[in-house]
Amino acid sequence: MGRGRWLVLLVLAVLIAGCADESSQAPDDPPILVGFDSLPKQVATVAMTPTPSPVLVGLPSAADFQQPTATPAPPQPTPTLTPYVGIFLGRPTSESGEALADDIPTIAPFVVGPMGNSSVGGLIGDATIDCPIQPAPVFAPAFAADPALQERLGCPVTAGAGEQMAAQPFERGTLYWRQNRQIYALASSGQFWMVPDTWNEGMPPDDPAFSAPAGLVQPIRGFGLVWRTNQVIREAVGWGTMGETLISGFWQDFERGAMLQGLNGQVVAIFTAEGQHSGPLAR
Repeated sequence: MGRGRWLVLLVLAVLIAGCADESSQAPDDPPILVGFDSLPKQVATVAMTPTPSPVLVGLPSAADFQQPTATPAPPQPTPTLTPYVGIFLGRPTSESGEALADDIPTIAPFVVGPMGNSSVGGLIGDATIDCPIQPAPVFAPAFAADPALQERLGCPVTAGAGEQMAAQPFERGTLYWRQNRQIYALASSGQFWMVPDTWNEGMPPDDPAFSAPAGLVQPIRGFGLVWRTNQVIREAVGWGTMGETLISGFWQDFERGAMLQGLNGQVVAIFTAEGQHSGPLAR
């Protein structure tokens, strides 16, 4: 190699070294990269430390949300009534002198008198009725035990008395004759009729035109006349089951009817204004 070539190489080396010093300084205008693999690549090194992230430091933990355990209150003693000794001055009243509502005593049921009449009343089941005249002993139990009966009859207007009566049983009822010459027809349906006795001695006792079925009888005399001349009564009670008979009965008049002890000792209530009767009643 000639001396001239070495000289050229030396000059090139010096120039290259100078360029290297200049390239270490950041150029004012970085180069523009193009192409698929033209992006610069840098490797970042992440160092893991045992110190927790400062973002999490100071946040509340689950233990911070636990409520303190409540301490139960000490048990209270059971209150007791304090006894007082004094003098009873009577039931408390209001300023107007009326008894207080909470202090009104409980009383037994009271039977209101008929049609609002306060003169009739008494304790239910009590045989004593608050009427000016008491029901006769034979009627008192049935009368006292039935408020509806009291309402319909009212108070007795007579003391009542025993009397001789005539009575006859029928298929569907009973006929009674009293010494005041009144005939009382009581049908089993509850219907009641009071008819004057207009039969007199010398009149036919019966009517052959009425032929009784076997085992039954046609009523005679006063009963027969009423029975034959009143179709409503005849159809209501039917034929007689036996002849008429004298009985020892008991009769008591009331404000709106009467009570009768009649055939076989049965007690019957008669409601005159209603045209009805009720019985036999308990004695």
